[in-house]
Amino acid sequence: MAVRNTVDFGFRYRVGWHVLVGAVAIPLAVAIAADVTVALGQRMLALITLAVIVAWYALVAPRAMENRDERWGAAYFAALAVAFPLLLAIAPIGGALLFALCPQLFVMVARWRVRLPLLSILYAELAWAMLARTGISRYTLAMAGVTVLVPMTVTILAGAYLTGIRKQNRKRAELIEELTRTRAALERAGHEAGVHAERERLAAEIHDTLAQGFTSILMLAQAARTTLFRDATAADGQLDIMEKTARENLEEARSLIAALAPVDLTGRGLADALDRLAARHTRDTGTHVEVSIVGERSGAPTGTDIALLRTAQEALTNVGKHADATKVRIELRHYHSLVALAVTDDGQGFAPAVIGGGYGLLGIRTRASSLGGTCTVQSTPGQGTTVRVELPLTPAEQVARSLQLLHDLGPTPDH
Repeated sequence: MAVRNTVDFGFRYRVGWHVLVGAVAIPLAVAIAADVTVALGQRMLALITLAVIVAWYALVAPRAMENRDERWGAAYFAALAVAFPLLLAIAPIGGALLFALCPQLFVMVARWRVRLPLLSILYAELAWAMLARTGISRYTLAMAGVTVLVPMTVTILAGAYLTGIRKQNRKRAELIEELTRTRAALERAGHEAGVHAERERLAAEIHDTLAQGFTSILMLAQAARTTLFRDATAADGQLDIMEKTARENLEEARSLIAALAPVDLTGRGLADALDRLAARHTRDTGTHVEVSIVGERSGAPTGTDIALLRTAQEALTNVGKHADATKVRIELRHYHSLVALAVTDDGQGFAPAVIGGGYGLLGIRTRASSLGGTCTVQSTPGQGTTVRVELPLTPAEQVARSLQLLHDLGPTPDH
């Protein structure tokens, strides 16, 4: 779009100059041809000279205007300084051509120390043509001075104004070009950031689902190996759990590939998903998990629900790996403008200042931060650990929460 606009502007810019030259040259050619006081041969010579000047403009002027090297402009006006007095000598009315030449001078030549001499030469040639035709006298000198100096002064003032506009246009064009480059750079940076964020999201999703499932399968396989020969019935039960866990992992993999919500939330609420997650953890590890829901809301699963479920999954995985706990409590609280999830265990704990947490805690913090929320970890060696995540509700979720509260309160009695 920016390239197209630049091309359109350049085309209109050139057409404007062509129109100006045509608006001056065509009436001038008609006036020269219609001047019966001049011999036909002189008129033809004047028309040929005018045609040469216009052809020289068509050949050199567009390039001189677009090229910031003023040597093109100086060469253009150096040739005109030869052709212009020839036209004036044959047809003094040719001085009207200055209406087109002077604006070109201020566009093609940037420095005033070059402009003023060229401008002086053109107006001096005009004065010479007037004096050569009428003769030199005190009156004609005064008339030539007025006729030349006044238009020249007006031309310089108009040229200064035109120069200011041209500088502003160039600055504006440079600014637009810079903004275009900046926008393109921002688009590339945004694309790269989006790709990076998507890679991190996929890494976190794989870690929170498939990696945890495979860890459970590995733990069950090790347990089954130790009990296979001592208690075949117990080993068979562990193999059943392994098979069920593998099927759940397969469903998670299919869900991840299809970019769907986690299987635990498909068509169900977050509270139900947390209950089943707790039951599965209790079944696999023997550690009792209690779930407490305060202010449960209804509605379809959201990104907030997914983040909270992943937080609970990761926290339980850490409990199973490191805490050596006997009891875990998951507490979910819905407030008007935020929802909070806390996972507390009575395990061995750790020192957060010394152990910053692994990839799992980092993933929880990253996910909470991306949703505008916070993640805090409170732990003391020998006194358990609490992982708490608070996420703000979207305006739509807040409205739905308010409507749900009104519905729970029931109809207002009539007074």
